[in-house]
Amino acid sequence: MKKIYVLVAAALVCSNLSAQTVINFENVSLNPETYDNGYAGSSNFLMAGFTFSNVYDAAWGSWNGFSISNVTDNTTPGWGNQYSAFPGSGRNSANYGVYYPEGTIQGNSNFSIDSLFISNTSYTAISMRDGDAYGKQFGSIYAADGTTLDGTNGEDFYKVWVIAEGYSGIKDSVEVYLADYRFTDNSQDYIVDSWIKVDLSTFGIYPYLITFRIESSDVGAFGINTPTYFAMDDVYKSPIQGIDENTILSIDVYPNPVQDLLTVKGENGILTLKDINGKTMLSENHFGVSILNLQELTAGIYFLELVNSKGKAVQKIIK
Repeated sequence: MKKIYVLVAAALVCSNLSAQTVINFENVSLNPETYDNGYAGSSNFLMAGFTFSNVYDAAWGSWNGFSISNVTDNTTPGWGNQYSAFPGSGRNSANYGVYYPEGTIQGNSNFSIDSLFISNTSYTAISMRDGDAYGKQFGSIYAADGTTLDGTNGEDFYKVWVIAEGYSGIKDSVEVYLADYRFTDNSQDYIVDSWIKVDLSTFGIYPYLITFRIESSDVGAFGINTPTYFAMDDVYKSPIQGIDENTILSIDVYPNPVQDLLTVKGENGILTLKDINGKTMLSENHFGVSILNLQELTAGIYFLELVNSKGKAVQKIIK
C-alpha cells in the first residue's frame, strides 16, 4: 500500500490555470548574441518573484546555476559555445536560461510553478552526437578515446531529473530524457533539438522549490563526461490562495505497480486516469472506495487524479 499526501486548498485554487503568468527571461537586458553568466556580480537572477540561482567566481571566470542567453549558434562544437540552446533560439522569445551543473529555482508562498520547458544546449548535444575530447559519441561502443570499450554497448542516454518540493516539504520528481540511444531499432535513437514541456501540475503539490539532477550513461573516473548543461525557457507560475499548510488530504492507492484491479480509497470526488501524453483513459465518480479495472491498459506510466471542491490529488500509477 502506498499513501500519498497533497495540500488542501480553497476552491479558488482550481481556477489557477486562467491566472498563469510566464517567466521567459526577457527582463534581463542583453545585446544580440550575448549572455549574462553573473559576471556583473549581481549573484542570482530575480524574475517575477522567483530566484534562479547563480554563483560567479571572478577569480576563475566560472559560474554555476543559471546564465541568461540569447545566443543562436547551434552548429559550433565545444565549450566556447556553452551558452547556446540547441533549438537555435528561445521558445517564444529571444532570451532563455542555461543551466550548469547545479542550481535551483525558488519562489515564495504566493505562487506555485506549474510547468517549464527544457532542451539541450548546443555544447551538450553536439558532444553527444559527434563525441569530443572528453565525451563519447552516443551510440558508439567506445569511450571518447575511440578505442576503449566503455561497457554501454552503445545504449547511451542523457537525462535531467526535475525535483519539485511543495510548501509542506513533500517532494515529487520527473525524469526527462534529452537523449536516448537505448532502442532496439536504432532509427528511434534521438537527441532532443526542440523545447520539451515538463508538467509539474500533475504532482498534487504546489511546487515552490525546483532542483535538478543530471545523469548520463557516459561516466568516467571523475564523474559524468557529457557536458552537464541544459537550456530552459517559459517557466509558468500561478497564484495559490487559501492554502492550509497544516491540513493534509490522504488517499490510498494500491497495489502500485498494478496488474489488473486498482483500489482507490479517499474523499468523494471525480477520478480521472490519464496516460503519459495526457489522454484520458477513464473518468468516473468516486464515493469513498473505487475499484478500477486496468486489465486492458498497456504497460506504462499513468496519472490518476482525484478532484473535489478542496483541490486535486495526483498519483503516478505504474502498470
